[in-house]
Amino acid sequence: MIKLKNKIIFFMIPISMFILSGCWNYREINDVNIINGAAVDFFEEKDEYVLSVEVIKPLAGQDFKLEADIVSEKGKSIFDAVRNMVVHSGKKGYWPHAKVFIISKEIAKKGVIEVIDFINRDAEVRSDIWLLISEGKTAKEILESETKLHSTISAHLEDKLKNKDSVSKFEAIELHQFLKDLAAEGISCTIPIARITVKENEKVPEIFGMGVFKKDKLVGYIDGNETMSMMLVKDQLKAGVFVVEKVDNSDTSCALEIFKTKTKINPVIKDGDITMKIDSKLDVGIGEILGEEDLISEPGRNKLKTQAEEVVKKEVLKTIKKVQKEYGSDIFGFGNTIYRKKPNEWKIIKDDWDNIFPNVRVDMNVEVNIKGSALTSKPIKAGD
Repeated sequence: MIKLKNKIIFFMIPISMFILSGCWNYREINDVNIINGAAVDFFEEKDEYVLSVEVIKPLAGQDFKLEADIVSEKGKSIFDAVRNMVVHSGKKGYWPHAKVFIISKEIAKKGVIEVIDFINRDAEVRSDIWLLISEGKTAKEILESETKLHSTISAHLEDKLKNKDSVSKFEAIELHQFLKDLAAEGISCTIPIARITVKENEKVPEIFGMGVFKKDKLVGYIDGNETMSMMLVKDQLKAGVFVVEKVDNSDTSCALEIFKTKTKINPVIKDGDITMKIDSKLDVGIGEILGEEDLISEPGRNKLKTQAEEVVKKEVLKTIKKVQKEYGSDIFGFGNTIYRKKPNEWKIIKDDWDNIFPNVRVDMNVEVNIKGSALTSKPIKAGD
């Protein structure tokens, strides 16, 4: 019995040393720069990167508040710029709280692998950090914009990205997802676009549309409505609003709110020709009627349903055609669908997919189911 107790004590002592020793890598908050977000630009004249970080620091007082400073440093690489920050500030950057990483469009056009290599390799940077492409002259100007809703711009952008499904005008992309798509067969990457808009004399950051990539290079853009079409094709559209104008050639338009969607794609390959058969179903509700036309009765709903299906189909096909002809980048994952459903055929065509994709035919069927009309059963009419 005594020997058993001695053995238990022998094992418990080293275990207790690990459990009760506290955080082995604990750092005082004043000894580091807590980074909330970062932006990277490149200046060709000096052949160097400029890394700008949003550093947060708590303010003393009864109520907890944060203040943010923008710190910039140059370097021949991102890692070089990070180390130069330590030299000049005297503090090492602390990256686990970094929420967004903004890349200038100039860098994106040349390729993003070099700049994301650091955040992918560094152990402190989280793999779920959000990626953004700056539409403006620099990426730094996004961090220098203004907002009354948050203490930091990075937190403001993170909230927008987390609530992407409310508007569906962009798709939020985390680092690990971008790297996964980059390595996948038959699909091209996208990253949301950040830009500055002026509201009430303030420069406010906005996220709208997506940057289209071919491998790791930015080749073009799609806007918010085109992004909704892309997400519908990829079976990733969860919400959003679209407008059906002049229903049945009347003066009445209708805003439809998307509740749920389901898309299935079936590739058909015959005599060397490829057709992607797309079937999409949308459950929607009438969110707003702009006019006096009766769209609630069965005849009115049938007219609205038919025209809504035409609107969705037309918008999706237009978006696919644009991306095929202008960018030649398979952001819809048509090639990946062939890879999964027809692997033998994919082995034959995959090496030439960049040349094949622009000429792929698309046959689309859309079914719109109108589920409700909010709280009002009939459109509002004015009296005589």
